[in-house]
Amino acid sequence: MRRDIRINFVLLFLVIICFSTCSKRTKNEVPKIIFDTDIGGDIDDLGALYALHVFADKGLCDIKAVMSSWSMTHHVEGIDAVNTFFGRPDLPVGAYEDDFFSEEEYTWYIGKEFPSDLTSEKAPKTTELYREILSQSADTSITIVVTGRLNNIVKLFKSKSDKYSDLDGLSLVDKKVKAFYIMGGFYDGDQRVESNFKWSGEGTAKYVIDNCPRPIIFNGGEIGESKFGYGTGSRINELGDHNILKAGYHFFFTNPPKWTGRKPVETIDEWSIWDVITVQLAVTGINDYFDIVSIGYNHVERSGKNEWQASPDKEHYYVIKKMNPKTYADSVIEPLFLTLPKNN
Repeated sequence: MRRDIRINFVLLFLVIICFSTCSKRTKNEVPKIIFDTDIGGDIDDLGALYALHVFADKGLCDIKAVMSSWSMTHHVEGIDAVNTFFGRPDLPVGAYEDDFFSEEEYTWYIGKEFPSDLTSEKAPKTTELYREILSQSADTSITIVVTGRLNNIVKLFKSKSDKYSDLDGLSLVDKKVKAFYIMGGFYDGDQRVESNFKWSGEGTAKYVIDNCPRPIIFNGGEIGESKFGYGTGSRINELGDHNILKAGYHFFFTNPPKWTGRKPVETIDEWSIWDVITVQLAVTGINDYFDIVSIGYNHVERSGKNEWQASPDKEHYYVIKKMNPKTYADSVIEPLFLTLPKNN
């Protein structure tokens, strides 16, 4: 691992400019984001989508679409409920393309308790929606943020020419995408296979990362985990019961999935914020919060296990801690959770 690689001032400056971390943006320079999410399992996915809408309310980004990468039956309804809560009921949502299964967690609940009129049957499939939006976008203008499985991305990469574009998937991505921000992998020597890479399926993460024609900024499993100080969210309890973030988090803590190993509690506790951080990085950049390692590349095995290699040097980057994690969680992320939609 090259965790301690130092980046000289000039290189860091170029990286900052390249990935929109400069604070002097005009209205037309805000990132245009397609958010690819597996909201419905871990609750920080809901926090990430909520935070993305808060950023959009502040004029800091333009959300072009939200893509579902999860096979829950009511996944699209949950996403649409959040979009509608923020006054964006017509925001396009891409539906998961493979078979669904009946297991549900919190997306069905927020889709039932809050207004939503979109279903998986009504929504376009993710690959079609990706190709439609990319084909209509200016060159190198779209930022794709992936905080779940990479299944949608591999389908996009392997897609063929269609009514939207004569380009194949990789060529279309190369022409239209500015960068990818991906939550996945470990970059601190951890020998485990990170969940997003693992559950994408055999060879999926490897294919995407090996073949991606555009820069990728990775946020690893060590950045955002509550046991490393990144926990936040307890102040969500202060929000009104009509708030969709509070409703989703409360359902998660009162009905914890088996994989959490937690017992039901009535109060929302602090929780990890991996996906929320990935959204923040894509919208407002590293600022004084993180540093970036830019030398080398992300080597991924078919199992999804990854290891950072010093060479060859590719357009791969990963973030490392700079600001105290608890300070970051409390001063940067928590205010996003406590911000109400501007339409409310």
